[in-house]
Amino acid sequence: MKTTLTCGLALIGLSAGISSADIMSISGGIDTSIEQTGVSFDAMLDYNHTGGTNGTLTIEIANTTAEAAIGGYLTGFVFNILSSDAAASAVLISGTSTSFLNTGIENASPFGTFDAGAALGANWTGGGNPSLGLGVGYSGTFEFSVSALDADSLSSSSFVGGGEHFAVRFRGLNDGGSDKLLAPAPGTGAVALIGLGLFSRRRR
Repeated sequence: MKTTLTCGLALIGLSAGISSADIMSISGGIDTSIEQTGVSFDAMLDYNHTGGTNGTLTIEIANTTAEAAIGGYLTGFVFNILSSDAAASAVLISGTSTSFLNTGIENASPFGTFDAGAALGANWTGGGNPSLGLGVGYSGTFEFSVSALDADSLSSSSFVGGGEHFAVRFRGLNDGGSDKLLAPAPGTGAVALIGLGLFSRRRR
């Protein structure tokens, strides 16, 4: 799925917040990366409580690297769950790319251990051929089943809050390198959106 990224509906400021539809967008680029290669991503998170201790988290994530010469593939992402339930979990149940598998609790070096995520071969570090990831200009949508005693009080910000709760892996850059990005803390780069129009799609 080839994707052109545009702001879909009105932005309500650069400070993080939750829209009426509880949709949050985050991004990362050279200022949040380890190797400062120039790779970048945008992601939209949409959490919905489905009843009792259950919820659904949908993540649409795109490789927004601006320079084609940089190349590279987005091969994984991981996140934490800001929940009062120490046993809270999020399990991948579907995705537009079948090469991305559920990571479960994952050591995403050098950022530490994360509660959940998806990556090629369920492996943050490796996972096989990086070309199976999301190339420049491509996006994928991934749905997670969330379980937590406080599922009814969670929101989209519960999966990115605090600034060190969403990390993204890039591999297979044109120079043979790779990079790792951490989403910026709310208030420094996260943007809340109203409605469902973060990404406009162009199918190929």
